[in-house]
Formats: sequence, structure tokens, C-alpha cells
Amino acid sequence: MTNPEEKKVLFYHPHDTDIDTKIKDVGLSEAIIKFSNTFTKDDSVQTMHTQKTCQFYYQPESGYWMIMTLNVPFDRKTRDSGDYNEYHGDTIHDTIFQSVLRQSYRMFRMFHGTFLDNLQPNEELDAQANLIGKLEAFYQSYILHLQMKKCDVVDAFGSVQYLPLNQLLFLRVQNFINMIEATFAPIKHCIFLYSDQVVWSGISPTDLYTLYEYFHSPMYDHLAQSKQTRPAYVTEKGKIKRYTLMVCRKVQNISLCLLLDDSAVENEQSLYMELNAVVNPQLTSISSDISQHLQSGGESSYSFGCSGSKDDSATAPKFIFFNELNLQHRGTVRLGQMQYQSVTGSGLPNDVMNLIVDLLDDVRSNRSSVMDETIVKTHDDYWIVKRSCNSRHVFIILNKSSTLIDVTEETKKILDQHVKGIFF
Repeated sequence: MTNPEEKKVLFYHPHDTDIDTKIKDVGLSEAIIKFSNTFTKDDSVQTMHTQKTCQFYYQPESGYWMIMTLNVPFDRKTRDSGDYNEYHGDTIHDTIFQSVLRQSYRMFRMFHGTFLDNLQPNEELDAQANLIGKLEAFYQSYILHLQMKKCDVVDAFGSVQYLPLNQLLFLRVQNFINMIEATFAPIKHCIFLYSDQVVWSGISPTDLYTLYEYFHSPMYDHLAQSKQTRPAYVTEKGKIKRYTLMVCRKVQNISLCLLLDDSAVENEQSLYMELNAVVNPQLTSISSDISQHLQSGGESSYSFGCSGSKDDSATAPKFIFFNELNLQHRGTVRLGQMQYQSVTGSGLPNDVMNLIVDLLDDVRSNRSSVMDETIVKTHDDYWIVKRSCNSRHVFIILNKSSTLIDVTEETKKILDQHVKGIFF
């Protein structure tokens, strides 16, 4: 006879965990959630820290909870009484990994719809078995490609990099998008990328970030080899709508992603071939013009994105700009995957990354349209200057022994050079 507690588990990783452990974890999670609700009016529990683990809780839909457990890093130490483990719980930042958990749900919803949408029977399975099958098929692959050690402020931002162009080039891209949407009736939204930076997007910033993450994951590389299209669910006016996602072949440095109306597509292969015949010559020309523009020094202050700066040394001044309104970031700090492709020692220490997220959390919890500035000095001589106004934030990182006057002067110099006229 099946234990009723066992039915509550829709997905569990590792898959080969014994059922008693699964039931025990379900019971413990339910107890923590109910206990926290005695102090609040909503399901606001998000994180629980113990010496050895850290658990993150997220309720994406009514009646469904996702719980992620991380092992706390530790060092093996020796003392007179024997060896012991020294745990470093402060290296796991709540905001960063809570964002990772939320993003794991958004990624599933992007390509499969909500949990409730999938709680439907089919010819072979009942409703719950069908949902379990969808969850296992997706998350067994998704979890294998998660790189927790590489999570940083970009995960907390949930943002992408945009490529600023001059007016003529941007208008040319916009006219190109308008042309293909008018020519091919099934096309409802477009995403235009150049060298992995966004030039144009017709969907919400949150959905754009999810697709951007997908395009840079091994899951996309695997799927692209087998099929040209797949379903995609995006948010429009507060509702989730299903489209067909088609990615045209990469032309030089440009990737064109299209969201097609499901009901209007009769022959996907024929449409794909016709699209490539029409857009490839124009994309080649646009790519060439953008490349020449960037090589000639156009938008030089933006040309490094967040992939590095001219001076990529550990002691060079760095900055990160983040716009919450359109979920855009740029700067001279290597973030995400790029920080592991940089020169040894050129990235930011983990505690500095966490401190930047702490400063962002502080702004988010104290919303104000008035500009504010915070200056922090770490124990190892890092200075972090944060300025915020109207959901726009800039973080300046200096790694040198300086006075407050020196830091203020260096901050002004960086602001004038990189973010002048944005909000200061």
C-alpha cells in the first residue's frame, strides 16, 4: 500500500534516494513551513540555515513547494583534541541561491507551462503520473548542468547585457524586425542578439533572462541538434501564452530568436527554410555594419560589457551598473561564466560579490526615489561604493589602501567615464 506522504513527492534528486528519507524530508519541510506561518500571514519562509546545510523554500504555485538543500562548504582542521570540520555558512548567500531556485521553476514553466497545466491525464498516465514524468524528464537534465560554484550577482540581478548602438544602426535593426514580422504572419515576437548581447527584445525582461540562460546552457546545445522548434510559454498582460520558439541559424555574430503563433504555423520546416533565405543576406550585412561600428570605437565605453576591461588586473578599479526596470547589467567585472575564463586573480572574491548583493538587498527593502549612496570597506582593503536612484544601481569596486577622499575622487572619475547622464 502506498504511503500517502510518498504521493506528495513529485520530484526528488538524487533519484535513487530511499523512500524513507524522502518521506522524512517531506515531513520536515511541511513542519518548517507550518511553523513559520504561525508568525506571518503568508507563506513567507524562504531559507533555513543549519551548521551543515542550507535549505531554500519557494512556492511558485498554490499547493506546490520547491525545496533546494545545499551542503555548507567546510575545511578540515586539526587541533589538540583531533580533526574537525570548520563550516563556512556565510559563503552561501540567501538571495543568490533563492534566485537560482526561482529560476529553475521559470525555466520549467518557459518550456512546459505551469505545474497545474501539466496536471492532466493522457492516454497512458493519470494526471499526477503525467506531471511527475514531465518533472523528472526536465529536472534530471537541468540539475546536472547547474554550476552552483559559478553563481554570483548576475543570478541575484536576473539580468542580461544589452549592446548599445548608435541611432542609425538601432533603427536599422528595428526596421528589420518590423519587416520580418510584417512579412511572416506567424511571427509575433523577436529577440535579436549580437555576440550574446541583446540588441532587441519583444518579450518581458524576466522571460528574456530565462531564454538568455537557456541559450547559454548545454540543454539548448543538445536540443538544437535534434529539432528546430519547441514550445515556449511567455507572460503577456499577466497571463501565460504558448508560442513556438524557433531559432534561426547563427549568422556571423547574430542570433535571431522568433516566437511563432502556434495556430498559424502549418509547416515548420518550410517556414524555417523560407525565413533563412530571406533574413540571412540582411543579417550578414547588419552584422558587418555592427562589427565595423564597434571596431571604429563606437560606444567604446560599453564595448567590454561585463566580460572584462582594458586593465583586467585584480587591483584595477571596476564597476557594475544594474537597471532593475529592464533587467540590464553592464560593467568591467567578469561575471557568471566569464569570471572563470579570466586571468587568474582578476575576478572578485566571493565575500565582495556577496557584499554587493547585500547592498542591493538593502536598497530593495528600503524603496525610495531619492538618490542614496553607501560606501563600505572590507577587512582586506576592498572599497565598494553603491549609488542608487529610480531602480538604477551602480557598484564601484576599488582594491587598494585609500582614504575616503581618494575613494570619492575615483568614484567620480568612473561615473563620469562610464555612466554619466544616466541618473547622477
